[in-house]
Amino acid sequence: AEYGITIPAVIEDRYLFGTQFHPEKSGDNGEVILKNFVELIE
Repeated sequence: AEYGITIPAVIEDRYLFGTQFHPEKSGDNGEVILKNFVELIE
């Protein structure tokens, strides 16, 4: 969607991570995102 401004899809600030989408519903790409996140926090 377009809103006329830049809207970040992912944020990170020290121990806080957030997304504006559902990676679990994003097929293969979402699976990669979740696997990368798990590796990051381990």
